[in-house]
Amino acid sequence: MPTAASADQIRSDFDAIARLMPEDRLGPHDAWLLKRLPARRGTALEIGCGVGHLARRLADKFDRVVAIDFSEGMIAEAKRRGSERAQIEYACADMFEWLPRFRDRYDCIVTVGTLHHVDLTSALREMKRALKPGGTLLVSDILDRSGWRFLLINGFAYVAARVREVVVFRGMTPWKLRKAYRRHGETESYLRLDEVERVTRDELPDAGVRGHLLWRYTIVWKKPYD
Repeated sequence: MPTAASADQIRSDFDAIARLMPEDRLGPHDAWLLKRLPARRGTALEIGCGVGHLARRLADKFDRVVAIDFSEGMIAEAKRRGSERAQIEYACADMFEWLPRFRDRYDCIVTVGTLHHVDLTSALREMKRALKPGGTLLVSDILDRSGWRFLLINGFAYVAARVREVVVFRGMTPWKLRKAYRRHGETESYLRLDEVERVTRDELPDAGVRGHLLWRYTIVWKKPYD
């Protein structure tokens, strides 16, 4: 498993983190991902929506947005912050229970910072089945870039991350939020870029896989028409 924590512990961690999240904050490289949204409208699904930052932006592009998360606290906070967006449907759900119910349903599926909690092969397979032919899958998640050969790029990334904190938070990340994420991260492990590329190549032929500066990778894939 990508994480040593139990499902109940993961849920509890994010219930606590939900109350600490700033009002409107996109994660690293989310803006890059948003530029890859398809032109078609229809219905989008976000998996691991958190407090709804990304879901609210998706609502500007799609007729309907379904946003699911494993944490009841996250969903409650997302509803509170986005209550005026009637086209967003929030649901507390496990992706592996949700996706099999909706084959060929979504025009776009987006997931950010969620798949490191699950088996990537299984996740890509289920999301692929839930997409409509011609639909777009957009994934962003955390990357393992440990080791001496990455020392220079990790140094640049550290500086960039600190600058980003100043821009987003106008100072350092609030210490309670930093502490909560650090505690949660103690049970996690992440894939290397070559591992992501191998899994993606097997499950999603012709997908674009890219590593990004702030320890993230992205996958962009369009489902072929039958």
